[in-house]
Amino acid sequence: MKLETEDDVNQLLNAAKALAVVSSWSAVGLFEQLRKGPLQQGELKAEPRAVATTLPVLCHLGLVALDGDRVALTSRAERLFDERALPTDRNLVVLRDLARLVDVLRDGGPVRDDQGKSKGTRGGTTPQDLAQTERFLDMLYRISDAPARSTYRWLHADLPERGYVLDLGGGHGRYARAFADAGHATTLFDQPEVVGLARKRHGDALSYLAGDFHEAESFGGPYDLVLLCNIVHGESPPANASIIARAARSLRPGGRIAVREMLLDDQRQNPPSGVFFNLTMLLYTDHGRVPAVAEVRAWFEAAGLSDFRLIVEETHQIAVARKV
Repeated sequence: MKLETEDDVNQLLNAAKALAVVSSWSAVGLFEQLRKGPLQQGELKAEPRAVATTLPVLCHLGLVALDGDRVALTSRAERLFDERALPTDRNLVVLRDLARLVDVLRDGGPVRDDQGKSKGTRGGTTPQDLAQTERFLDMLYRISDAPARSTYRWLHADLPERGYVLDLGGGHGRYARAFADAGHATTLFDQPEVVGLARKRHGDALSYLAGDFHEAESFGGPYDLVLLCNIVHGESPPANASIIARAARSLRPGGRIAVREMLLDDQRQNPPSGVFFNLTMLLYTDHGRVPAVAEVRAWFEAAGLSDFRLIVEETHQIAVARKV
């Protein structure tokens, strides 16, 4: 939307309030209470005035229905709950961090917590907090089913019958698994604690290499395909150029690198999803940013790759290039 009038400002503010309401209901467990069936307002285990004030917001969002004082989830809310797609307390953390954007503008990122400690992460994982890392990877695994299948459909035709595939920074392993289940020998490379979690999920379906892709001189191989799925947005342009150059060395002749990302146009103004996701990179990484298509092409060319092509999906693109 364009910000043109005071009404537009109010719409933005109301959207933020709505997100806070739904996230807070999730955090307190009120949706879960209603999953067991309709309840009287007074039966909901929360402060009565707060329940009465927030319920109309949820009605406007189509998540609850009221019959007098009786409250029930709508079928839409039931579906979102089953899909684990309702906003959670994680969104409340983001809202608090966004309120500190003024500090980031003054002093730079990443954003800091209440104790003044940087909240910067590496690929969204927190090695010193394995439980939080596992929750984060579980969330990514859950939302990656369709993207993983789509990525496989676009790329498998260029592979031999049993190709060798590397999922670099593969995290939860869903992209790797799509290729492994189709009969390709697929290796997941990531930090040791992430590899441990992936092994727990996928067992012997994948091969594993533990290491730091910022520092490793070799990623094994040779491979027919190296995947970088939602990786480069967390890195600086020089780091990405280095990662892709080293990945290119792990390819066999004719092999390909595929970067699946939310890429920006050359003016770095579109699509909106990428522009707003860039704020996440500002808040939670030291140098990350959503790259432009021209940047990815330049990294490929510097690594000696050719035959650049761009596959455009609804929210993401897949940039592909080949080793001569």
